[in-house]
This record gives sequence, structure tokens and C-alpha cells, in this order.
Amino acid sequence: MRSLQLKFSALVVTLLLVASIGLAWMATRHERAALEAGVRKHGFALATNLAGDAKIPLLAKDQLAMGALVQQSGEEEGLVAARLIRQERSGAGKIVVSLDPAEQDKETVLLARMTAEEPDRTLFNRRGDRLVVATPVVFSGERLGEAQIELDLGVLVEPVLKKSQRQLATLAVAVLLLGILGGIGFVTLLIAPIRRLHAGVERLADGDLATRIPPTSRDEVGELTRAFNKMGESLLQKERIQKAFGRYASDYVLNTLLESPEGTELAGAEREVTIVFADIRSFTRLSEGMKAHDVVALLNEIFQLISDRLLIRGGTIDKFIGDSVMAYFGAPVTNPDHAVHAVSAAIDIEQAVAVRNQQLGGDGQRVEVGIGIHTGIVVVGTIGSDRRTDFTAVGDAVNVAHRLEKLARPGEILVSEAVQRYVRGTVKLRFEGERQLSGRKEPVHVYSVDPSPPPASAAGRDDHAEPT
Repeated sequence: MRSLQLKFSALVVTLLLVASIGLAWMATRHERAALEAGVRKHGFALATNLAGDAKIPLLAKDQLAMGALVQQSGEEEGLVAARLIRQERSGAGKIVVSLDPAEQDKETVLLARMTAEEPDRTLFNRRGDRLVVATPVVFSGERLGEAQIELDLGVLVEPVLKKSQRQLATLAVAVLLLGILGGIGFVTLLIAPIRRLHAGVERLADGDLATRIPPTSRDEVGELTRAFNKMGESLLQKERIQKAFGRYASDYVLNTLLESPEGTELAGAEREVTIVFADIRSFTRLSEGMKAHDVVALLNEIFQLISDRLLIRGGTIDKFIGDSVMAYFGAPVTNPDHAVHAVSAAIDIEQAVAVRNQQLGGDGQRVEVGIGIHTGIVVVGTIGSDRRTDFTAVGDAVNVAHRLEKLARPGEILVSEAVQRYVRGTVKLRFEGERQLSGRKEPVHVYSVDPSPPPASAAGRDDHAEPT
């Protein structure tokens, strides 16, 4: 009987041992698959971010900016290679920036393939213990090149698996004593952090940058979890910085840089544009006795009103100068009707200010805006130093528009002869005579614009008055 019990016990122990080994094998296999899937998601996020950030530097051939992006990517744990590849006219690829200086300027193969259904398809290629992730750098539907990163699976996956295997071996005796339920519970407990990490990586890849996973251990899984949280915090901080600085740059200019083939020609180009200056009249008198935050609130209210009307009509806001706004129409994207849109925006502004003043009644600060508009040739491009630049328009046309704005009475829109040639027949104009502008030898013919909308019967009729 004792021998039978021993044999039965040995059989039970053997069965439990086989079951434990089988469960351990299944757990290790599942854990490897989950970790590699997490690494793939991590690689996808890194390659996609590198490709997205490298669009403008690769298009502008900004070696310094591309180098900074690659070096930043190289700080990620387990990343052994990162490179930016430019597509040559021949279709081949040329490495322009790499973590390995020996790869610089070498020709290579573009791995990712673009299709009509997936223009930015990412390719995953397993090379031994390395996972190569390649994402096309696409700008306006055209491929500029490719961002490639290589992750060492041996660094990111194997230590976690080895640690888990040691833990399984150490707990094998306990699993045998606790039985199948204890073994299944242990395996489930072991896999749970990996599943949470895998789910978190999927949410992060879907764009949920606020995803965080509480670390449940101090082993490699815990370290990987903390690294995941750190990566998510870095991506979220980057998004916050981009949103913050986006308030100080013209959205119209940024969209042009991303969508227009001419968007990168920022060194300076001559363009015919229509310049608009809008100034809040007697603002110094209005702000007397007001508290500082009330002055700022009033400025922001009027600037919001003016900016909305300018942007709706397709204008580019250049800058805010004290209590004035400078904008221009016809750049950076050429628009043949830039003068008409500029005058229409000015009329919208005066009408909106009038409505605002009527709604105030006897309360609040009533304001009036004087506007000057001129059409002429200017240089549009980046001006400044190597540390701070502005995308702006420079030329005599800017000065003429500014002088006209100084001549405009409260609620008045003054335009030059050049503007009236474009807009006559579409708005009511009145010839105000010749004016000698400061800094100019020749007088300028000045016209005022009726800010009220033209009647339907006047559509297409030339209501402007020619100078005598």
C-alpha cells in the first residue's frame, strides 16, 4: 500500500510537474508574444513620431534639426539604430542622418511601401534579435524618404523572459504543493502586468497620450512599465509644447508649410499683396482709469473680433502692434482676388464693431477702428536672427498702408488708387482727394469705402468716383 501510495504520489507529483512545466511554457510563450507586440507598438510610435517630426527638416534639408530628432530618438531604451533616409530621384534611398556616423551619406533600400490605400504604411522587419521599423515620410501625398529605427529584442524582451523563467523555477515547488489552482492563479498573476502593459501600449498607439500604468513590481516588467509611463509623459509634454507655441505662430503659415509645395520657400519672394492696418482709435484715452487686466481684456476682445474677420476672408495676420493689427492678403498662397478679400474683411470689421457698440448700450467701452489698405509689391519671407525669426511682409506697400491707416478717421476705411482698381464695381468708393503721405514725394489718391453692404440693384454697377 505504501509502495502504491508512493507510486501514486509520484504519479501525482509527475502530473503536477508536467502541468507546471506546461503552464510555465505557455506563460513564457504568451509573455514573449505580448512583449514583442509591445515592442512593435513602441517601435511604431517611435518611427511614426520621427517621420512626422522630420517632414519639414527633411524637406528643408535642415541637417541640424534632423540630427537632433535622431539623437532624441536614440535615447530610448533598446534602440540600437535610428536613421533618416531621403528618397533620390532614381528611387534609391540615401541616409542623411544616422546614430551611426559610418552610415552617413550611404545608399540604402527604402523598406516601407506606399499604396493608395495606405500612403504611410509602416513596415516591420525581423532580423534575428532586431526589429526594424520603417515609416515613410510623406508630405502632401509625396514621399520624401523614410524614418527607420531598430530595436534590440534581446535587450527589451529577453531579460524580462529570463527573470520570469527564474521566478517560475523558484516557485515550481510551491506550485506543486498548492496544486493546479495555485499554479493557474500564479500564471494568471504573472501575465496580468504584461496584459496591462500591452493594453496600455495599444491605447497609446491609438493616440491616448494620457494613458498610464501603475508599476506593480521592481523587476524588468516593472521597469518596462515605468519606461512606458515615461515615454507617454514625454509625448504628452511634447504635444503641450506644440500647442503652446502654436498660439504664437500663424496657423495659416504653418498649414501652408505642410500643404503647399511652395511652403518651404521662406527665404523671401516678391509678391503682390494687399496690406491691411486696423487701429483702435483713441485707445490711450479709452484706457485711462482702467485697470491693467481690464485693458488687456478689452484689447483681446477687439483683436479677437478683428482677427476672426481677417482669417475668415483668407488673410494672414502678421503682427499685433500696440493697439493695431497688421495683416496681408495674397501670401503665402497666391490669391488673385486679394484686394477684394481685404476690403471685404475691412467692411466686416467695421460692421462687427458697430454691432458690438450697439449691443453695449450705455455700458462698457465703445470703440472705433480706423483702417488703411494698399496693394503693392512686397518681399514675403522670414526675417530676423538665427535665434528668432518672423514670417512677415516688408516693402514700401506696407508703409503706404500704415500711413493710410493713420489718415483714417474713426470708423473709416481708406484705400489707395491701386486697391480701387481691383474693387471698383464691387463696393462703394468715394474719392477723398490727393494726400501727401509722410516719407513719399508723390501724393497718393485716397478713396474711402462705404462699410454698409451694397443694395442688390447695385450689383455689378461701378459706384466708384474717379479723381478729377
